[in-house]
Amino acid sequence: MKRTKIFALMLLLALPAGIFAQDEAKSKKSFELPKAGDIGLGIDVVPLFRYAGNMFNQNLGNTLNVFGGTEALDEKIDICNPDVSIMGKYMLTDQIALRANIGVLVRTKANRSYQPDDAAVALNPLSEAQVIDTEHIKRAGGSISLGAEYRRGYKRIQGYGGADLIYGFESKNITYEYGNAITNINQEPSRTVLGTPMDVDYWTKTYVTGRYYDGNTQYVGLGLHVGVEIFLASHVSIGGEVSLYALGEFGRQCYQTQEGYNPTTDQVETRTELVSPGNTAFTFGTDNLGGKLYMMFYF
Repeated sequence: MKRTKIFALMLLLALPAGIFAQDEAKSKKSFELPKAGDIGLGIDVVPLFRYAGNMFNQNLGNTLNVFGGTEALDEKIDICNPDVSIMGKYMLTDQIALRANIGVLVRTKANRSYQPDDAAVALNPLSEAQVIDTEHIKRAGGSISLGAEYRRGYKRIQGYGGADLIYGFESKNITYEYGNAITNINQEPSRTVLGTPMDVDYWTKTYVTGRYYDGNTQYVGLGLHVGVEIFLASHVSIGGEVSLYALGEFGRQCYQTQEGYNPTTDQVETRTELVSPGNTAFTFGTDNLGGKLYMMFYF
């Protein structure tokens, strides 16, 4: 009788363990990680956090992009990891994946301001008529990074490391339109100060009419990255990645068109000035260039 009770007690204690082991085996059987031949598509979730943060605290600058540092290229299109881009992976083997990130951006903007209508004021000093001065900004650019990564991990957690080759370009042109024209009578019309004029000694006053670049700024570099993906379900993961970049920038010549009135010739004249012969830069570090959160879906 005593032996029977002991056996029953052992069976009772072993039953939950057996059920747990069975559930674990079932879980392992149903849960699948990406394997050779699978394709992964990803989206950056940082903009979603930024939007949510702005919605709740009304701070338009709120962002979680500090996950990887501050924006080192904040005045340019983000070459290394655009917020909105096509992220993709191809599982070459169960542990090795090829990866790509492609981003494109085209943006136009018109900044407008009012000035008194000089012709109307000349006819009626009490006139409140206005004209519009406009600054037209056109920006375009793109980037592509191609690389590979090695993955390993335990169950739902997969760590990885690898390298990318990076190429990017950016162009920017600005034109200015003024509501009041320059004439021999109105040699210094009411105009918004747009751009940075380079004074011409024999003109009454100098106004910028455009700023142009000869070609595109080119970016080339190499990125090293490490990250972690946590699989929420089969073939669905959320990941975080930080990167170390070496990025070279090769600028282009910058020109500026200007106009002004020349009292000597009694004419409105235009000139084209070389503003910059082109610049070069080198960036090395983890500043922004990469800290990001993303979701991946494998098929």
